Amino acid sequence: MPLPFRLALFGLLCLSACERNGIEPIDRPRPVPPSSTEIRESHGPATVSLRPESLPYLVIQEIHPEAFDASISAPAKVDFRTKAVSAAGTIVPGRVTQVHAQIGERIRAGAPLATLVSADAAQMRSDFSRAEAELRRAEDRRRRQAEMARRGVGLEVERMEAETEYRQALTEYERSRDLLQLIGDGRGGEVVVRAPMDSVVLKAHVSVGAAVGPGSPLFDLGEPSAAWIVADVFENDLLLVEVGAKASIELASLPNAISGHVVGESAAIQNELRRASVFIEPDDPAVPLRPGMYARVSIAVSKSGRIVLPTSAVLIKDGRETFVYVEQEPGIFEARPVRVGQSRAGMTPILEGLSGGERVVVKGALLLDGEAAMLL
Repeated sequence: MPLPFRLALFGLLCLSACERNGIEPIDRPRPVPPSSTEIRESHGPATVSLRPESLPYLVIQEIHPEAFDASISAPAKVDFRTKAVSAAGTIVPGRVTQVHAQIGERIRAGAPLATLVSADAAQMRSDFSRAEAELRRAEDRRRRQAEMARRGVGLEVERMEAETEYRQALTEYERSRDLLQLIGDGRGGEVVVRAPMDSVVLKAHVSVGAAVGPGSPLFDLGEPSAAWIVADVFENDLLLVEVGAKASIELASLPNAISGHVVGESAAIQNELRRASVFIEPDDPAVPLRPGMYARVSIAVSKSGRIVLPTSAVLIKDGRETFVYVEQEPGIFEARPVRVGQSRAGMTPILEGLSGGERVVVKGALLLDGEAAMLL
């Protein structure tokens, strides 16, 4: 008998002997012991079926909107309002000959900040003087021609020419005058850069001898009395913040917290941190605020008609997705994604995803999903 045939026959005999003795072949799949949960994928969301003997380990509660009084805590800092920050510069190129203001100095509107020397400024002043002289000459000719026409000895064409010359000279004069007002006072090529408002010098971009270009800022200025508190609030908590809400502000430089109120919030969200700016004004405008100070704020939240769940009801998966389990029928539960606010005193507000009358697992939800983590 050929060798391959004998080997095949030997294998069949061994397999038959194993089956007679109750020995299973190693490549046959073994039955999986039953578990307490079974995940069902239907046409809708994923559901979990729980065996009856495991149901006593869950606490299921029918939810209804209710009043939710709490507060949102967030880091903050003191900053200038947008309208309270300005830049001082010049429209002509030049070289700095003097710096009159220092960083941190409080200055009045119109106070000199720096002096420049500029060939363009000298040319502009020369053009203005020439335009002023041309306008006076055109005015004299116009007046003469008008007088001659009144006496009947002048020509109409000459009067019209004088009128046209006068209007052209006036236009050139006004253009030169407006340009001269932009560069400010001074003589010849001298340009004095002045503060546009009462302010504090935040930053100086120039030094003596530096060459500057037109439009480049020379100084950053801020109005010291126009500061407010900017809080970094999580995106999920923005729905709980209302304009006018009371706020408590803690500053390291003050022994006691001060009171304030929300006046607005930014339209944009910081992509990486998922936070937005909430702007708070102190109730007492005399409170000494210095831009750059760090603070901690607590914003009061009072919402009626808000669904609130125990924190143990909300689970997190993959570090970002928050969800709860909603009972569809006895023993069958749906994993429902929700948006949550900031937890307080063991309770979490649900911003989106649930409606009144639904039954939610408020305790023991980890029994339904071992891969999730409880929301802290």
